[in-house]
Amino acid sequence: MLGEGDRDRAFLENLCQNRQITGLTFDFVKGNDKFGSFLSGMYAQSHFDECKSILLMSDNDESAQDSFASIKKQLKNVDFPVPPRPLEMAHKQGYPSLGVLMLPYPAPVQDERGCLETLLIPAMETANPMQAACVNQLINCVGVAAWPKIGSQHKMKVRCLISAVWSDDPMYGLQYCFPPGKNLIPLGHHSFDAVALILRHFQAWSDSGVKSWDEWRTATGV
Repeated sequence: MLGEGDRDRAFLENLCQNRQITGLTFDFVKGNDKFGSFLSGMYAQSHFDECKSILLMSDNDESAQDSFASIKKQLKNVDFPVPPRPLEMAHKQGYPSLGVLMLPYPAPVQDERGCLETLLIPAMETANPMQAACVNQLINCVGVAAWPKIGSQHKMKVRCLISAVWSDDPMYGLQYCFPPGKNLIPLGHHSFDAVALILRHFQAWSDSGVKSWDEWRTATGV
């Protein structure tokens, strides 16, 4: 599994540990425009043939369509299999099967914009409701809703929630906030169930030859 950054890897690793999901390995590519170059370098490694399937995880940001189109372009440029849509598996001789998970997942029907932080906010507000209420007042006071980027709005909220709760270091990095002892992001929260289900069954879905995650779920009753 490949995420955009170290925060994505930390989320995936800790979510799998929380849900007792095994059999996956994780890395990150240092930016959503670096998937292609990372995979190209990976292809050149001697043990590449041991990799049977890859799931990329990236943010919708301000346009789910544009963000996914960027990933498809990168994959095409390095001759990797290109899935036609998120959560559809692409296959190509001599390459791992490849799928793409876009965040937030599941995305609200009325607004697909957002990022990892969008997915985290409900769980963080549940864990610390008093601080969340105060942060919401701050957000209203400084006019964050008028910011042009929804991702920036949600990143600001997550940053403020961490700072409001973690008194030892208000600038504590998000990548360190997932372990259960922090009481910052409860990974058992229902908002992560859909992502955890994909992770739990990713290998079985990939091996099945069924292109669509939804079709595979319907066929298997998962």
